[in-house]
Amino acid sequence: MAPPAISPTGGWIGTTIFVVIFLAALTVFGLRVGQLVTLLAKARREDRTDHLEERIGDFLLVVLGQSGVLRDPIPGLAHFFTFWGFIIIQFGLLNLILGAFNGSLPLIGHDHTFAALLDLFVLFVLVSLIVFAVRRGIVRPRQLSSRLHGPWDGFIILGLIFLVLLTLALVETFGFAASHGEEWSLLGSWFGPSFYGLGTATNVALYRVFWWAHILTVLSFLVYLPGSKHLHLMATPFNVFFRNYGPRGALPLLENLEEREDYGVSKAEQFTWKQLLDGYACTECGRCNTVCPATNTGKPLLPKEIILGVKESLLDRRHEIVGEPNLFQKLPLADVRSNGHEEIQPLVGGVISKEALWACTTCGACMEICPVSIEHVPKIVDMRRSLVMEESDFPPEVTSLFNNIERNGNPWEISNDRRAEWAAGLGVPLMAENPDAEVLYWVGCMGSFDQRNRKVATALVKILKAAGVNFAILGPEESCTGDPARRIGNEYLWQMMAQQNIEVLNSYGFNTAQTETATAQNGHGHNGQTSRPRTIITACPHCFNTIKNEYPQLGGHYEVIHHSVFIDRLIREGRLQLPSGFDHRKLTYHDPCYVGRYNGVYDEPRRVLTVLNSNGVTEMRRNRNRSFCCGGGGGRAWMEERIGKRVNQTRVNEALETEAEVLAAACPFCIMMFEDGVKGVEAEERLQVEDIAEIVARALEEAATPSASRAGQ
Repeated sequence: MAPPAISPTGGWIGTTIFVVIFLAALTVFGLRVGQLVTLLAKARREDRTDHLEERIGDFLLVVLGQSGVLRDPIPGLAHFFTFWGFIIIQFGLLNLILGAFNGSLPLIGHDHTFAALLDLFVLFVLVSLIVFAVRRGIVRPRQLSSRLHGPWDGFIILGLIFLVLLTLALVETFGFAASHGEEWSLLGSWFGPSFYGLGTATNVALYRVFWWAHILTVLSFLVYLPGSKHLHLMATPFNVFFRNYGPRGALPLLENLEEREDYGVSKAEQFTWKQLLDGYACTECGRCNTVCPATNTGKPLLPKEIILGVKESLLDRRHEIVGEPNLFQKLPLADVRSNGHEEIQPLVGGVISKEALWACTTCGACMEICPVSIEHVPKIVDMRRSLVMEESDFPPEVTSLFNNIERNGNPWEISNDRRAEWAAGLGVPLMAENPDAEVLYWVGCMGSFDQRNRKVATALVKILKAAGVNFAILGPEESCTGDPARRIGNEYLWQMMAQQNIEVLNSYGFNTAQTETATAQNGHGHNGQTSRPRTIITACPHCFNTIKNEYPQLGGHYEVIHHSVFIDRLIREGRLQLPSGFDHRKLTYHDPCYVGRYNGVYDEPRRVLTVLNSNGVTEMRRNRNRSFCCGGGGGRAWMEERIGKRVNQTRVNEALETEAEVLAAACPFCIMMFEDGVKGVEAEERLQVEDIAEIVARALEEAATPSASRAGQ
């Protein structure tokens, strides 16, 4: 660092020039950042100030601890050291700036320990830059590429960081040489003595040259940053802090549908400020692309391009959104996008293709792996909403789905009056016949009408009866939850179905908010029933997620449990007596997206299967929160798959890699997709698809008839 006797600027004239340049750079930086902030301010409002303690905790863990990027060890460690090196080097920079005024930072300005720490991080960052350069220039993984811009921005940033390190090292080297070691630094002590022979005057001159080079490089970096991919250095801390703490499986509610002028997003400024902040925070690491089932099977969807596309569209239309730039903003460097496109494309159907939007299964894998808390799926659904409700532009095969849900209360051309036919002869009471039932079994459309999944519904009934559960079903009073309609983009139809189901559930006193209010008032629930917790169980993750996480948006608050969790509870409470090690077949388990990633249910299904299966669960290479989608979510089960490989066959092949005989599932859509996938890869004799409830029900039959042959024997 600069010895007090040597001014790095050479006197008051140099110091004045430095102040002018420094203030000019800060002004340009402020104008560019101000433009970005103004764009956020023009967006739709959204409250992200709840859960303050959790936000602070996650900020410390994800931003300061870099926990997100460290999930990918090699680039993660490189990013960790670059991040902390960047912070520590700023203290060194501030010390150099104060040197222009013959000052230094208190405590650490001339402290050898800090000087050594600073230079160690300079070396760590240098190694990290080599790692980044090798990945970008030699390895070149596909996830780092982007169709929206070339790779040069990344190399420019790496070059600027390298120049910051190099000029800092030279400042320290010649500062050490000029002061003959009085201004100590680790790098200076290594290289400075080699330049003693140049003489003090020459070393002082070189010190000043590289001081200016370092300062100008840093200021150039500062000005360049807001318009570069490394804008995420500034945006990520805010994006992590303002992440979503609501239910992960809940899409945003479109309020006041009857009074709205728009019903989705067709322009970037129609997103909320947080959704736009996602674009600023994107590191362009491409992790989301590596896990996306659509991307991995050759579909036109790349989640990273969705985020970058929204950002690009926003910046392209910045003058339309913010207004004509003022005198200062017209300065070439003041505009965050000085080389704007001549022709501005529409966001939907232009920057982002419609085919990409319809390829999404809404599995949430992109959001799960993102190290900076970007929320991809809600953006995709918002753009789908615009296509569906504003333009009536959606895959033609979806038309019958919408019509059937609206007319029949289910996705097929089947009267809803037939919803309870599957239960004929099973002795299953309707809720109207047993209004005091402690448990409502929400069968769902697949369990009620699909022949294959009726077997699952029957198996679950056998389990409930064996455990002595007081339960009932709604029968014709139950209607589609509206999940496929909502995820395809028909929010109006979802709200209609949701309100209808909420009215039915409330009439039987299942609304927990309603029950708590009644209990507080008179100790009784709805219609005079005794107030007590009442549970809804379902074998469909989509029904489970919708009723549990989305119906509260319309006032429906319920205790909802997935059937795998309920079965696990019955076993642990001793209400189900199962033969240990009953099933000798080799078994693997698929985590449904809407039970696993969206609702965190991983252990319970495995506990049940481990009790039943002597070999335990043989995991697929992508499991738990990294599970690969079956391909049926987001309404995709009702759409044709015409591009690339089939998602369900890809997942079935992963199951076959384990050499398992049984693919255990916990979702009717997964069962439908996987059985189709098994046929597609011609593996019917090698792999069976069974729901957890079917395996448990068969075990109960085994316990009841010991002489029966065991499964797999």
